[in-house]
Amino acid sequence: MDTACRELHKIYGPIIRISPHQLHVSDPTFYEELYSQHKIRHKYTYFLDRFQLPTSAFGTVDHKLHRERRAALNKYLSKQTIAKLEPMLLDMLDKLCGRIEEFREKREVLDMRIVYQCFITDVITLYALNRSWNHLDSPDFSPLWVETIAETVKLGHLLTQFPILLPIALNLPRWFLKLTKPGFALLMDFRKAIEIDTKNILEGNYKFNPDKGNGLDQTIVHAILESDEIPPSEKEFKRLFEEAFVLIGAGSDTVANMLTNTHFHLLDNPQHLKTLREELKKAMPDQYARACLKDLEGLPFLNAVVNEGLRLSYGVSTRLPRISPYEVMMYKDWEIPAGTPVSMTSVYMHQNPSIFPNPLTFNPYRWLTSSSSSSSSSTPTQSPILKLDTTHEKYLVAFSKGSRSCAGINLAKAEILLTIATIFRRYEVQGLVETDRRDVDVKRDLFLPFPEVGRGGVRVRYW
Repeated sequence: MDTACRELHKIYGPIIRISPHQLHVSDPTFYEELYSQHKIRHKYTYFLDRFQLPTSAFGTVDHKLHRERRAALNKYLSKQTIAKLEPMLLDMLDKLCGRIEEFREKREVLDMRIVYQCFITDVITLYALNRSWNHLDSPDFSPLWVETIAETVKLGHLLTQFPILLPIALNLPRWFLKLTKPGFALLMDFRKAIEIDTKNILEGNYKFNPDKGNGLDQTIVHAILESDEIPPSEKEFKRLFEEAFVLIGAGSDTVANMLTNTHFHLLDNPQHLKTLREELKKAMPDQYARACLKDLEGLPFLNAVVNEGLRLSYGVSTRLPRISPYEVMMYKDWEIPAGTPVSMTSVYMHQNPSIFPNPLTFNPYRWLTSSSSSSSSSTPTQSPILKLDTTHEKYLVAFSKGSRSCAGINLAKAEILLTIATIFRRYEVQGLVETDRRDVDVKRDLFLPFPEVGRGGVRVRYW
């Protein structure tokens, strides 16, 4: 991770200059000001150029244009719309469990990082494009797909300094890229797959089915294409492709990383796992019954586990700069001139000991408060009732905050709740194999959090 930035903060205080043009702040109280819901915030072109996705909502610099593009997505990523996807999510979970069962019967070890990435990718490709990529059908769970995302992300720092390399690389023969820079070849394959699916949608080959009843009456790219709220220029191939690329790239890796880390921490902390299973048994007496999303949203310990898993998986680990284009921003006594890129970091937020004591410890109880249940005078003791404590949720920034926060937060939370509940209710006997904290602790910032070189993957055997 960026130890140099941490050291500079220790020497010079909570606000420092990290380049001739950019500031960094390490103070949780400033986060909601920088990543504001209501104030104008542009993105930083220098930061975005590495992605070469200027027409996607994520890659849009201008605040007003971003709002217009985001509005076309919001309806289809709202909590109400995502609730309608529950049948599809449960179908996918049944498919996932079927694959886990194959490995359980043979007592073979599963790398849950690969498993979860394939599962989440199958979900988001189906909802974004109406054609699942069906990685779960692969006998080995498509490790090449996980490598593709990892290698794509690892190009980020290079492309930040030399963004011209991406368009050059994408115009070179694939065989040459594979020999010289394999990461670019995998990125080319990733882009090509989305290009093909986007073209098929534009040509009317992938049509949604309003009668199927699984929430897929309209998928995301179809929704943009048929929206009356945006002009025709916002429905062209480039825009649809870039939006699909962001949805699939960002929507698969971050959630898979969170599920993988949380899976590890639960197996590594038997008492927390026992408490979770006791809560799940009460809510789901039949271990093979399908979970109900609405019921899961009311389970305090499960939601505390989710919050703690999000805290220790960080979402995006890199600095996320924002610009106040017209107004001076105030941080304590410092005036930050209009137009200055300022960034903060989720890892610093989530590891701040003043907010989260013993920040590297997986402790769901930091998100809970207990109260005594009412009882009659004849009852000698009062049993504690756990309730979710939202006091520190404003410091949980795995999805960022404000008007430019992650558009897919509701889908991600639904996937996470249903998956954790299903996997840990259905499979009561499972254990880690040759896996420890070095496989999940963030040591490298490659836009997304990575463990130290040579580590990664959470290997689990089911009985």
